[in-house]
Amino acid sequence: MKQKRLFKTFSSVTGIIIISKIFGFLKQMVTASAFGATIETDIISLSQGFIANLEYLLAQTMVTAFIPIYIHAKAESLEKGNRLVSDTAKLFAVIAGALAVIMTVFAYWIAKILAPTYPAELSAQLMRYIRIFSPILVLYILMAVFRALLNANERFIPGELIGINQSVILIFMVLIFGETLGVQTLVLSFFAYNIWNFLFLGGSSRSYWKISVGNPMRNKDIRRMLQMMGPLLFGYSMIYVNQQVDKILVSGLPAGTVTAMNYGAVLSNLVATFIGTFCSILFTYITKNISIGENRAAALLTTRAAAILIALFLPVSIITVLCAEDIVTIVFGRGAFGGNAVTGAALALMGYGFSFVPLVMRELFSRFQYGYQDSKWPTINSTIGIGFNIIFSVILCRRFGVLGVTFASSVSVLICGALNAISAKRHNTFLHFRPILRQIPLWTAGSAVCILICKMGLLRLAEATALLRFLLTACCGGGGYFLVTGYAIYRLFQQRATVNVMDEIK
Repeated sequence: MKQKRLFKTFSSVTGIIIISKIFGFLKQMVTASAFGATIETDIISLSQGFIANLEYLLAQTMVTAFIPIYIHAKAESLEKGNRLVSDTAKLFAVIAGALAVIMTVFAYWIAKILAPTYPAELSAQLMRYIRIFSPILVLYILMAVFRALLNANERFIPGELIGINQSVILIFMVLIFGETLGVQTLVLSFFAYNIWNFLFLGGSSRSYWKISVGNPMRNKDIRRMLQMMGPLLFGYSMIYVNQQVDKILVSGLPAGTVTAMNYGAVLSNLVATFIGTFCSILFTYITKNISIGENRAAALLTTRAAAILIALFLPVSIITVLCAEDIVTIVFGRGAFGGNAVTGAALALMGYGFSFVPLVMRELFSRFQYGYQDSKWPTINSTIGIGFNIIFSVILCRRFGVLGVTFASSVSVLICGALNAISAKRHNTFLHFRPILRQIPLWTAGSAVCILICKMGLLRLAEATALLRFLLTACCGGGGYFLVTGYAIYRLFQQRATVNVMDEIK
């Protein structure tokens, strides 16, 4: 029954993600066609990205610590769980508000750090947008609380629907106001879809929370959560610093490169969203097994999930790297989004494409450790990976431009993923990697077939349209991979959740 429920959850969420990403592509196609990649879109992208990255820092730190603490608190009593939700919302709303004020006061210096090569006029524009967008941080944090609460209660659909809401609102506003307001439409729509999503998530989670009076710092669970957040905050701060370093490096490249890199990131995020969402769903079930002492089940679920996800996303990574230019051309190559923008976005996507398999390892095994309320080792591992990322970004950007920056990000994910897998064994003696390692020869053979077919397809179909060439190449290359690995993947899906772990590692 648990297997069927988990499969049903994955199926439902997968359907929502696919619909969300279809609308997301439509949104980016409409936006790229209307506004292209210019210095104005760069400035708006830098300012919105600064707010979004800061939200990522706070939200990921809070959510990662909140879910295991909440599950344990709710297992003790519903009242403790409800109080934790209320105190978390109050505390982090105050923190986000204070940060919004700080950003407003120091916007000039923030703009100089984000784009040190910009002249005074462009820096002033960037400063103004940072001040305009800063209040949204409060809504971001409260939305993160609502979404974490829904996920902890196994309601994953509403959190995925906000992507559809955002895309629909942005498309509507670009079509209606794009010609009259120009790129300012992006500013107006930023407020519109964030306010709507705040109301939507708040209403969807309404049955799980109510605001109570009291000092959050008197709550023992809040103090436990803050203790767990200490290392997490440092780790995510390093991620934030790394993202800003990448944007600073890219802002010194030709105009429009920041926007082009963002469009490449949008495409890679299609895959990363699936990986992150699946790992978030698994996080809830892994943590519940840990909370009731089922360490064997938690270990088995983690290793089997890792093997399945790696097997499924490996051909996606290969096809993304080899067909990056065709993918960007199909999605964005029209209107104001010209040849230089397509090339820049394709190079960015190619570099990001190497990260998909390492991302599975990083996300799944970091969450496994969070289930044991250990944020120390994932933070150490993340910091090491980010240190390499910054070094490689600086070195590779000089020679390879945006491709070097995004490839450095993939290398960082690989290092962090490997370290997370190693440190995860500290918590659970049942956690073994032989079920993953014994699949490597098969994955290697399937990958070789996929690469060979894709290269032949790109060569033989050089004169065909980008859409036809990509569809035939991807289908044939992916088909060759699954012809080699399909039976092994099927066996992984069919294994019973109650199988003995020792049988798995023989």
